[in-house]
Amino acid sequence: MSPVRKIKVGLSREAIAIAALALIDRHGLGGFSTRKLGTALDCEAMAIYWYYPSKDALLDAVVDRLIAPIAELLSDSPSRPEFVDTLRSVAHAYRAIATEHPHAFPLLATRRFATEASYAFLDTLFARARAAGVSDRAAARCYRAVSSYVNGFALSQIASSSLDKPTRDRRARLDRAFPRVAAINAHLDEARLDAMFEAGLEVFLEAL
Repeated sequence: MSPVRKIKVGLSREAIAIAALALIDRHGLGGFSTRKLGTALDCEAMAIYWYYPSKDALLDAVVDRLIAPIAELLSDSPSRPEFVDTLRSVAHAYRAIATEHPHAFPLLATRRFATEASYAFLDTLFARARAAGVSDRAAARCYRAVSSYVNGFALSQIASSSLDKPTRDRRARLDRAFPRVAAINAHLDEARLDAMFEAGLEVFLEAL
């Protein structure tokens, strides 16, 4: 007879997903493992698989945690006559995730939505499009264009903010050697990110 496996009291799918996100926030995706997660939860790593059948399923749950504030914003906000207004709000909320969770955001940007929660979010978004009289084809085009822009901008923002000292020193030397590039770089510093994001987003929304 196989021994009875003990499950830590208080362990749940939600608790595991919250702890996983916190661990990724601290150590990045490269430093994440179910073994480390088990240590953080004071349980055996195998106990996690009672709640999630695979690491991929757990990472999908982390994505659900990341998009939850956007889904809540979308559900709570009144329906707007213009779909671009909805996209604008979602774009700002989506980028805010990159600011709050820079180590976890690449997970959101690179994984395909594959859970009930993520599909429910998309369903609400596309329902807003139909309510505004936007065709499914146009909604797909708008969604792809804006999500690609926000993902790219946010990933670039994260990369710029995480440069180590040797890289910053090397770039400073290159700026001195290439003054024209340095002149442009002066307008690409982090203090101007919000304004640049706004300008780029409005270009996309006006084109839609």
